[in-house]
Amino acid sequence: MAEHDETEELDVLIVGAGISGIDGAYHLQKRCPDTSYAILEARERIGGTWDLFRYPGIRSDSDMYTLGFPFRPWTGDKSIADGGDIRAYVEETAREFGIDRQIRFRHRVTRADWSSAEARWTVEAETDEGTKLYRARFLYLGSGYYDYAQGYRPAWPGEKNYKGLFVHPQFWPGDLDYTDKRIVVIGSGATAVTLVPALAETAAHVTMLQRSPSWIVARPSEDGLARWLQRRLPARAAARTVRFKNVLLGMIFFNRSR
Repeated sequence: MAEHDETEELDVLIVGAGISGIDGAYHLQKRCPDTSYAILEARERIGGTWDLFRYPGIRSDSDMYTLGFPFRPWTGDKSIADGGDIRAYVEETAREFGIDRQIRFRHRVTRADWSSAEARWTVEAETDEGTKLYRARFLYLGSGYYDYAQGYRPAWPGEKNYKGLFVHPQFWPGDLDYTDKRIVVIGSGATAVTLVPALAETAAHVTMLQRSPSWIVARPSEDGLARWLQRRLPARAAARTVRFKNVLLGMIFFNRSR
């Protein structure tokens, strides 16, 4: 570990300002109000996954009444929400509870060392001003499971002979014009299922290649029962009821599929 003149001492250090990081910070503030903490975020904005991915049609693959924060229930019209709306929801939540004031943007954590003798974590972060050190009693990782630097990119024999353009959804160019293009989407997971319909709106033709067939069920984008309950119950009571309904429905579908 390199030597540094200044090291900031904290009780808790949170890595990542996405859904998990904001949720952890809220509960820390509520249950341990005298605890000092900071959030280190490698990117320039709040949102994590929902700020990183900007491909056409991006949306949640879980209903927002289940994915959203219990302490600030989702009130949007869509149950399966667009990526931009989710990003705004996370940002608004952070601002409402003052969590945004504890975020250190462009702080990329590169190393963490634990000392049993001192009962402290020493965390190293790369910033625009150089390397900074933090010491904390607890380290909370809300950094997700994606490799933000490079998504998975398999290689295929003969691909050098392909004259077209390869695009990875994790690094979708904002100015990419795919109008009237012939497109092949490799895979049939959540990303592909949301990407294909969006591309098909203006592309000449879209083909999905999949290794294993997937079952896809058409569902309304809005949850009628949720909207009805929100008009008649307190926000948190309505959210808990809808969450229970959606979890139960998922269990029923899973067991019926088996």
